[in-house]
Amino acid sequence: MKIAVVENDNQQTSSIFEPGFIAVYEEDGGEWKVLNRFESQVCNARGMAAVRVAVGDVIKQLGDAKVVVASEIPGIASGTFQAAGFDIFLVDSKVLDVLDLIKKDMLETIEKRQEEPRKFDITEFLEPGENKGDFSINIEDIMFKFPGLTSKKILIPYLKNGEFNRLDVICGHMPKWFVTDLGAMGFEYETVNESRNRKTVRVARVRT
Repeated sequence: MKIAVVENDNQQTSSIFEPGFIAVYEEDGGEWKVLNRFESQVCNARGMAAVRVAVGDVIKQLGDAKVVVASEIPGIASGTFQAAGFDIFLVDSKVLDVLDLIKKDMLETIEKRQEEPRKFDITEFLEPGENKGDFSINIEDIMFKFPGLTSKKILIPYLKNGEFNRLDVICGHMPKWFVTDLGAMGFEYETVNESRNRKTVRVARVRT
């Protein structure tokens, strides 16, 4: 198991927004060894978009590690890790003192997930936008992970009950029910970005 840790020079866990390093540990023969260690640039990011990009760059460097440990990963940084499928552990401790416990916890979690079918929670897939109340969601990614879901099952409960100003829906093609149903539900929509295989459709409540 590989575990990514946000740490300082003294191998103490630290905040993702503090100057420091990110190291990837792997257990080898009962000892934890560092596979990769690099300076974190997230602390230099200013604004939500910049934080999202900086965390995305970190994720690219973590390879197949899907566990991240830090003393603090707040807000959009946490959301970006979660959207990429990471399990997050917030611990204020010497790194080598907690890796065995985190491994044990993760193995128990993996076993439990295998026993119980994963339940869909849309909040795991919502990406915060530039302004408060703005979110984006990639329904293609969700349907890949949950093959039994349709765009209606994914979006309609959230459209009815979710608190948001605008929702950017990223999809391969715009769902047909947007045309027939959204207006009756009190929403309007527009295509704000389009490429050959991808559209971004912005959904918002009809202004009165």
